[in-house]
Amino acid sequence: MKKFPFAILGCAVLLSCSQPKPEAEVAAVETKPQPIEIGDAKYVELGKQTLKSLAEGNIDGFLNNLSDDAKFTWNYGDSLVGKPAISKYWTDRRGNVIDTLTYSGDIWITLKANEAPPGLQTGTWVLAWFKATAKYKATGKSMSQWIHQVHHFDENDKIDYLSQYADRVLIREAATKK
Repeated sequence: MKKFPFAILGCAVLLSCSQPKPEAEVAAVETKPQPIEIGDAKYVELGKQTLKSLAEGNIDGFLNNLSDDAKFTWNYGDSLVGKPAISKYWTDRRGNVIDTLTYSGDIWITLKANEAPPGLQTGTWVLAWFKATAKYKATGKSMSQWIHQVHHFDENDKIDYLSQYADRVLIREAATKK
């Protein structure tokens, strides 16, 4: 009877040695990327540089982060396609229409889309929200509103799609003489 506890202890030790280690189980499991993941923060910095350049009236700096075939759209249906069209619009807008432009209270997030529904691209997306304040040359009036921007980056880390969601009525009221 005195040997019985030692026999049980010996069996327990042998059985515990035959159990797989938890690390081995974890390593054997393949992980599939999630459809959407938090992306690399470097894209937030690229988006911020682009916005800062536009605020400063530095159109070349603004265009530097855009691909040659970039598309710039607004929620109200207008769009510009290609760097030359985007350059022409913003050069005129910042040179002749907008006196000062500032951004504040910004929030940024980068998402990596490993899967996308039809009509949307996979890859890196940056979402931004900020308060924009613009003073207009023709009227001297200012306008402030919260704006949302969506950026998509191509494989060369250039913005190939930029969409801005803004209230056009506020812009028109501040920019137009009555």
